[in-house]
Amino acid sequence: MTPAPPTAWRAVWLLTRLRLQRLLNVSGKGLAFHRGGKSRPATPGKKRGRWLLGALLVLPMLFASGNIARHNLLNMHCLLDQVAVCQAKGSLQAGEHVMAPVIAHLIEQPFSAALAGALTLQLALLWLVSLLLPLGMGELSKPDWDLEWLVTLPVDKGTLLWARVLERTLVNPLGLLVLWPGTTMIAWYSGQDWFSPLSGLFACLLLLALAAMLRTLIDTGLRLSLSPAQLGNLQALLSVAGLFPMYMGMSFGMGTGGFAQAWAAAMPAWTVWTPPGLLVSLLNAQGAAAALPAVLLLAQCLCLILLGMALLRRQLRHGVVGAGQREAGRKRSPANQSAGKWRVRPGTVIQRRELTLLLRDRNFLVQTLLLPLLILGGQALFSGQARDLHELLSSPVLLASTGFFLGTYVLMMSAFQTLNKEGGALWLLYTFPVAVDQALLQKAQLWAALALLYPLILSSAALAWQDAWRWDMAGLMLLALAGIPLYSAIAVALGVFASDPLATEAAVKIRPAYTYLYLLLTGLYIAALAAGSLAQQLVFVVLTAALAVALWQKARDALPYLLDPSASPPARVTAADGLIAAMLFFILQILLLILLKDKVAGVLTYVLLRLVYWRSKTAGVPRMTQGRHPWRWGTAGAAVSALCGIACTLVLQAPAAAAGGSSWDSLWLLALGVLAAPLCEEFIFRGLLQGGLRRSLPAWQAIGTGAALFAMMHPPSAMLPAFVLGLCAGLAYERSGALLAPMLVHAGYNAALLAYQLHA
Repeated sequence: MTPAPPTAWRAVWLLTRLRLQRLLNVSGKGLAFHRGGKSRPATPGKKRGRWLLGALLVLPMLFASGNIARHNLLNMHCLLDQVAVCQAKGSLQAGEHVMAPVIAHLIEQPFSAALAGALTLQLALLWLVSLLLPLGMGELSKPDWDLEWLVTLPVDKGTLLWARVLERTLVNPLGLLVLWPGTTMIAWYSGQDWFSPLSGLFACLLLLALAAMLRTLIDTGLRLSLSPAQLGNLQALLSVAGLFPMYMGMSFGMGTGGFAQAWAAAMPAWTVWTPPGLLVSLLNAQGAAAALPAVLLLAQCLCLILLGMALLRRQLRHGVVGAGQREAGRKRSPANQSAGKWRVRPGTVIQRRELTLLLRDRNFLVQTLLLPLLILGGQALFSGQARDLHELLSSPVLLASTGFFLGTYVLMMSAFQTLNKEGGALWLLYTFPVAVDQALLQKAQLWAALALLYPLILSSAALAWQDAWRWDMAGLMLLALAGIPLYSAIAVALGVFASDPLATEAAVKIRPAYTYLYLLLTGLYIAALAAGSLAQQLVFVVLTAALAVALWQKARDALPYLLDPSASPPARVTAADGLIAAMLFFILQILLLILLKDKVAGVLTYVLLRLVYWRSKTAGVPRMTQGRHPWRWGTAGAAVSALCGIACTLVLQAPAAAAGGSSWDSLWLLALGVLAAPLCEEFIFRGLLQGGLRRSLPAWQAIGTGAALFAMMHPPSAMLPAFVLGLCAGLAYERSGALLAPMLVHAGYNAALLAYQLHA
């Protein structure tokens, strides 16, 4: 007996639930709907637990959106209502103590006509963002159209279309992110208190329903009339077009000189009768005054949705198959190429292939090379800071930070997406006559060269702008340029960890947590550029270089297992272990000095690492005694480093730190300096860090990097002798292959300095 088809309401619910299920599966796999009963056993996946990190990132995003919406409303109130205490500076610069009485007065009184018009403009702009950005985020250019198989379900076409509008209303996370905070803040400053999020959500869903209706009309009409290639170009245009209303909507809270605020002040009175204007009036009304805007708003929304549904039915009167979609299968005549004509072929074959893909994919091209300029220019234009261009060209820190941001943003959209852009053809990389890590390295070099274009153009323009040559500006720009190749390697390595080539959904092929990690590392480098101290900047460049090597090493170990659904790389010592151990040692040293006034951080770090390696059965743990003449190399290194340390002490005329105190203090200091410190610190810096770097770098580079990081853990006055000690210990470890040699170097150095200080 054939089962009866579902009712209209149940069909709408099932299709909407299917879309919600898909969204939850994409965003966090532990949050999907579960039914009772046993499921079939599946292949165990790789244990990562990364969904929790992605879920935790939602809270800061909502907080940031709410803070922007709050300052947008308060800043417009200060400017348009001419509040004397904050009109000149704006709400962001006025301070909370100044804004407290202003906010109290705003909540007690209804919004002015000027403020209501400005909020109407803001909601209209954010509504436009909720429409344009989902259209430009990849769904439009997909070769498969879900409506083509949805119409095969035993459901009436009208029911199917209503379900499509409903699920696009509820499942629009970007629309919720930009609209819900704004409507909630309007309700909050209208005196609704903690009921504001609920009423703001209801108001937001009304606007999202209109956006879903128009989005469905646009999506359906374009797919029925344009070819896939044209849809890809249009998607790139929509992704760019969506940025302008987004930045304009956010610019109301940035400063006091943006032209968007002038537009808000000039809003005509009739706009309050549009859906965004009625929504502002409804949220701000009290008691019976809310009846009229509520009735008009619901009537307008209902009429617009019914009109859109009628247009949608007319679009689909001949079915869902458009002639434009079949043009992809039409063979085109090959371009006429002159045989034997010599052409310049820059770069390797893999790099030329990457350039060809970049030129063919308009969306990729726009997001990689054009979007950084639009983001930076849009922020400066809509916030009223475009007139301060001379400040950018004359400030070394601002110039270097801006150039570095442009370069790293290009890398985030290109090098970070290297594996993801391969799509289903990723397995072809494993068949090339080049190792996969070498192919990725060639791609990283290409993207680094392209990312250097913007900083080079910016620095050249700034130096040409100056009346005289400025060494401080040139030095900072060199540091910014030096960071671009390093961050290209970091982006490719993080892209390996972030990509999931076995995922079927495009949205989960890249794990967003690694995108935020890349942005965090970028922000740290920009902070280092603004530090002002050349020593601190050079230290961070060395740390960044070590981090790039360590991440690249980890990525190279993970590449052979990338297409395996369950296997992971075996545990082995890498440079990343050395960096983690060095940072752990540094943090524990500070904490223990503050809490216990004692120097046992190295011992704790050593014990913890040994325990972790023993539990995980890690291969490649440094050997203690087995090597080539460790006593000979250790003694020679100790003599050289001790002479250098004593010479530096004489030159710097450092006071004898150990002259006072009891004999027990001297014995305790001797035990720490001659036994504990060499054992623990050499295991970290020579065994783990230098040994891990040695897998990817020549001996002299690994020794120099390890010695530089070792010197950074010491006070500024002791950095030079500590660096020489690190070089001697690193050379002894490289030549002998046993940790006993650098431990002897370290112990001899500390013993000689302690003896000199006690004698002095």
